[in-house]
Amino acid sequence: IDQALQASPTLAAAQAQLRQAEELQGAQERVTQWPRADLAVGSARQHSSPSAQGLPGDGRTFSLHSASVSVQYQLDVSGGNRRALQALAARTDYRRYQLAGARLDLAARIASTAITQARIAGQAEALEAIARNQAAQTDIAQERLRLGQAMPADVQALQAALEQTRASALLLRKQAQQSAHLLAVLAGRAPGAEPLPAFSLEDFTLPAELPQVLPSELVRQRPDIQAAESLVRVASAEHGVAVARMYPQIRLSANLGSQALTTGALFGGGSAVWGLIAQLTQPLFDPALPAQQRAALAALDAAAA
Repeated sequence: IDQALQASPTLAAAQAQLRQAEELQGAQERVTQWPRADLAVGSARQHSSPSAQGLPGDGRTFSLHSASVSVQYQLDVSGGNRRALQALAARTDYRRYQLAGARLDLAARIASTAITQARIAGQAEALEAIARNQAAQTDIAQERLRLGQAMPADVQALQAALEQTRASALLLRKQAQQSAHLLAVLAGRAPGAEPLPAFSLEDFTLPAELPQVLPSELVRQRPDIQAAESLVRVASAEHGVAVARMYPQIRLSANLGSQALTTGALFGGGSAVWGLIAQLTQPLFDPALPAQQRAALAALDAAAA
């Protein structure tokens, strides 16, 4: 089982999806907690004409160099960023429970397949032992027939029973081989590429004491139930994000830099430029927002159903 957990491509994909969800959650956390800062450096060559300002004269060609640092931060007054972070956290939990469920499912399938293989192999061995006894009885019956102490019908009946037993044993051996191939696939190996251990029913024992857990507590421990609860939390948080879009959004930004006609004067006196901006945006008419809110509410109802 340990080898299968290491080599399973299904578990590898689930682990990658979990890492993706964790990184997205971390990115949203940083966006919510910290402002965004950007550095911009530019250089332009342009020609201007005084005619654009209604003045006579020739135009002028010049270069303009600039360098600035800008900082932006969006205040989460409506709780949209917080709810988006909650949605990503719940989705991370969903991926984590999916991975745990995939592990349990793979381990259970391997154990079930191994027990099935051991049971079929035991039945095949028992039938082969019966076939050997029937073959010995058939030999004795043929000798008695040669001595005139048995009827041909008796020998034919024993031979028919022997052939039927051998056919049943051969069928069980084929089923055991199919179980071995399935076990190899579950273990992440090519069927027949590497020998797998042969199991017998004696290799499996029940635990001495079974855990005493209430059914309600046992259900709460199931990864599929926990994953479904995580999806409900995801839908609830995404509904909150849709509601928050209908409320005002406040964005603060600031920039500090310099502009000059030459690069040497870029950081000299008189070249500094700066700005402070506070922007409030309130949706007045956006027919998509109510529909998005209703869609998010329907998704929440579907997840909770």
